[in-house]
Amino acid sequence: MRYVIGAVVFSMLIFTGGACFAADESGAYVKGILKYVMPADPSIEGINADMDNGFGWGGAVGWRINQFRVEGEITTQKTDLDAVSTDATGKVSIDSGDIRMTTFLVNGYWDIPVQDNFGFYLTGGLGYGNAEVSIYNIDDDDGGFAWKVGAGLFYNINPNMAVDLGWEYVTMDDADLDATVEDLYTNNIVAAFRYSF
Repeated sequence: MRYVIGAVVFSMLIFTGGACFAADESGAYVKGILKYVMPADPSIEGINADMDNGFGWGGAVGWRINQFRVEGEITTQKTDLDAVSTDATGKVSIDSGDIRMTTFLVNGYWDIPVQDNFGFYLTGGLGYGNAEVSIYNIDDDDGGFAWKVGAGLFYNINPNMAVDLGWEYVTMDDADLDATVEDLYTNNIVAAFRYSF
């Protein structure tokens, strides 16, 4: 993963001609977040679960210093369970079930301008995650370490308003619920609106 990120950063630097520094800007901002969630199919005590894509939402409060941003973010995302399978039984559809993951992260952003109002960003975050699973007789929640990485595009509408559109990978430690849930991670398409003060 670090080699991929390094290659992306290097390519961006070449593409922008080294234009890594935005205008001298700093200040607080708030952000609203919407996600289209594409989950991995987790394993629940050896039972393979087929998950549908889902949605997420949240918000953040941050501080920008030139091309860098630091923020505290709270988001939640939910995906529905479509079917379960084992080697013995094969795939069996189920009527109801879902997994919800809520994260509390401290994120860092590096904005890489291309033009005055447009550019790329790289991001990473660390914090705490809580997973809730509801599948038939399993109805429990557990928390643990969570983290994310991502990249995308930003556009400054005016000095106070901006939008972000990108991808993120979000994961947390295996959740120790009534049954241990493994491979609890998602790839998300993320859209955000920022208002700076």
